[in-house]
Amino acid sequence: MDNAIANKLEQRLGPPHAKQRLGIEKDHEAQIFGQGINFFHIENWYSIHSLIRNALKLSGIFWRGQRNAERVQVRHNYIRLQSLPRAFDGFTLLHISDLHVDMNGGAMRRLEEFVPDLEYDICVITGDYRGATFGPFDDALAGMKRLRSHLRKTVYGALGNHDTISHGPRSRGHGNSHIAQRVRISLPGWREHLSGRHRRRAFLSGR
Repeated sequence: MDNAIANKLEQRLGPPHAKQRLGIEKDHEAQIFGQGINFFHIENWYSIHSLIRNALKLSGIFWRGQRNAERVQVRHNYIRLQSLPRAFDGFTLLHISDLHVDMNGGAMRRLEEFVPDLEYDICVITGDYRGATFGPFDDALAGMKRLRSHLRKTVYGALGNHDTISHGPRSRGHGNSHIAQRVRISLPGWREHLSGRHRRRAFLSGR
């Protein structure tokens, strides 16, 4: 790992916690069975990836899947709650998830085409950002940087099980972005805390 990234992680998390987190990630990358919601982690069975990919290409399903992935759509979910504070009346959250940026350039280009025209108050992007659960993440970060340039508002992020905490320090340079940290969103008469948590969940807690 780059020493600069390691230093930033230690400053942010503290040396013991940074070391612990990186150790957990290393163990998870090598784990095929056990832990998590799913007992069997096929994404960590590296030797079978090329076999599955080639089989899908020979059958034609691979290319069909890529075309399906490129048909990115916007889905509107309206939340109606009597207890919802007035400050959130009409509040719009743009949620983008599971991009696997480095796996399908066509899907990313499609996303970059229509996000500039969307109306929203804040954007939350949740992992996974990269395709693999291990190895380099430069291509994923480059793709996220391009996408970030098309998002006009503040962006918050939480990591997925394919991602590494090392994404964080380098992603902070992508405009007004925050990854895997606790931040406060203040509206008149209401405060929200948006948190990125280990084991890959983002949640809102009001105060």
